[in-house]
Amino acid sequence: MITPTPPSTAFTPSPVSYSAGNDELDRNTFLRLLTIQIQMQDPLEPLSGQEFVAQLAQFSTVEQLESTNLQLTLLQRAETVTQSLALIGRQIATRDESVSGLVEAVIFVDGQPKLVVGDEQIDPGDVIRVW
Repeated sequence: MITPTPPSTAFTPSPVSYSAGNDELDRNTFLRLLTIQIQMQDPLEPLSGQEFVAQLAQFSTVEQLESTNLQLTLLQRAETVTQSLALIGRQIATRDESVSGLVEAVIFVDGQPKLVVGDEQIDPGDVIRVW
């Protein structure tokens, strides 16, 4: 005689939340979805090897894109810092012409460079003229 497994010991997947306002699924969400899919698959018709390899390839692509995005962010930050440092000792003017003068120093506020002109701290993106 075979006794059925009580519902209390059955697998209950952890909830995966996704909000409509967020267009990004992170790596952990992807792994949870993949794990739940594998656990919930029909044992008589399991996921084919091709489908499984395709999903792993998608995961690998997501990881590579995340790594590339991080590297591009770091490169962009380094470029901004380099350009800001190159402006020390140069005359600048801002978009609205509210500030112009000699860049005396570069300081970092919350990790972002700011050009010091007199008592003003200027965002490098606001500079429209350098001479």
